[in-house]
Amino acid sequence: MAGAESVSGGQNQLRGILFMLSSGAIFSFTDVLTKVLAGGYPPGQILCLRTIFVLISIAVMVRLRGGLASVKIVNWRGQLLRGLLMAGTSLTFLLALKDAPLADLFALLFLSPLILTMLAPYFLGERVGWRRRAAAIVGFCGTLLILRPTGEVPFSALLLGLAVPFILSASDIVTRRITRTETANSVMLFTNFVMAGVGICLLPLGWTTPDWYGIAVFAGVGTLQGVAQYFLFYAFKYGEAVVITPFRYV
Repeated sequence: MAGAESVSGGQNQLRGILFMLSSGAIFSFTDVLTKVLAGGYPPGQILCLRTIFVLISIAVMVRLRGGLASVKIVNWRGQLLRGLLMAGTSLTFLLALKDAPLADLFALLFLSPLILTMLAPYFLGERVGWRRRAAAIVGFCGTLLILRPTGEVPFSALLLGLAVPFILSASDIVTRRITRTETANSVMLFTNFVMAGVGICLLPLGWTTPDWYGIAVFAGVGTLQGVAQYFLFYAFKYGEAVVITPFRYV
């Protein structure tokens, strides 16, 4: 029995890693497209319109995978907290993205696996040995080597950029915890409803009417992020946080 459980656990970790790799590939592509949007649209509008298209893709997924019966919510507090943290991560990233080079911002963003590795024993009860700590550190150093950040980041953007990995790590911890009781469909719908609500509240602060090209980019980013968010949920559902998060460095 112990051997069977070990094999099953190993298979789940592998699934988590594969889902993390898939979500990371998609998010990297959409981050570049978001950088394009950040040059012409206010952060609140980007969050709102992008999330609307995310919700459309999620609605299709809900229809195909269980219908309304699959969106039952058990942990309302955890769901709301995740939604607010995801909205905070997106808004902070968008604000920093406007003034910071993408490579520099990514270098700050990739502090999150290190932060999560340090926090996981206290908030998730996951064991973190020296090998996992070393893997996270080596991954971060490798990322810096590849990105070659310029260091030419305005101070305000630097502060925002530093806030992103901490908020993202908190979001990852909450995600890992609520996967024990919540379905993928319920988490995706509720999180994005919260994010859309935050975006709508910010629309009075700025609006630029998009042209057809802008609408196409919003639609592409939103649809792809909907898929990536599902992959991210299943990554944390199957894999331990300290195992899968270093694979963000790929």
